Amino acid sequence: MITVNYDRNHHRLRILGHAGSAPAGKDLVCAAVSGLVYTMAWNVAELVSQGNAAHQQLRLSEGDALIACVPKKGMANVVTLVFDSVCSGFALLQNFYPEQVKYVVW
Repeated sequence: MITVNYDRNHHRLRILGHAGSAPAGKDLVCAAVSGLVYTMAWNVAELVSQGNAAHQQLRLSEGDALIACVPKKGMANVVTLVFDSVCSGFALLQNFYPEQVKYVVW
């Protein structure tokens, strides 16, 4: 199972595990989660490069990812919107594949 923990107040996303719904390289649920993880990582890098956020944390490894940043003054709504938009994809995956994806917001 893939567990996605989204700390909305601190703009932090932690993803752990594997879906296990198909052999490695053929698992569409893992591929969907990976696509969202890399989308979030790219968006956080863009937020930092545009001066909207700082202190980014990006750790991307197989079955373990951490993505976080700190919004600059006055940019919390922008950063939250980016995180919420990408995280809506994790919520959809949980709805369609509840045995493979657990999405938790806190």
